[in-house]
Amino acid sequence: MIDKTLVRNKLKKTEQYVEELKNIRELSFEEFKKNIVIKRFIERNLELAIQQMIDVCKHIVSRLNLREPNSYADCFEILGEKRIVSEENLEKYKNMAKFRNLLIHIYDTVSDKIVFEVFKDNLSDFNSFVEEIKKTFNL
Repeated sequence: MIDKTLVRNKLKKTEQYVEELKNIRELSFEEFKKNIVIKRFIERNLELAIQQMIDVCKHIVSRLNLREPNSYADCFEILGEKRIVSEENLEKYKNMAKFRNLLIHIYDTVSDKIVFEVFKDNLSDFNSFVEEIKKTFNL
């Protein structure tokens, strides 16, 4: 059985990290490149928000006794197979997991342009995930 309190808390944390990022949405790419503190803040909040999504995914897969994922991206694939998340958003979630891995494991070579684009263009993907999980599990 899904631990709704745990999932709710993780979704809330996801929303909090994204909200913090939205507070600096007006940031320009030039400011981003010049300010290492802001750059690290954005990278870290993206990483943390994605990690919360992954934690929710792993919890659901485990509690529903679904197949063992081969990767974090595969975890989202499993949710897609079970129609827990929409096919329309599935690739976005899988890409987010891959992006998180880049931030953590290849952080010194991740392009500023890519990080900034994710920050500027993809924050709504987090909200989509939160809403899909809330709707599926009546949270």
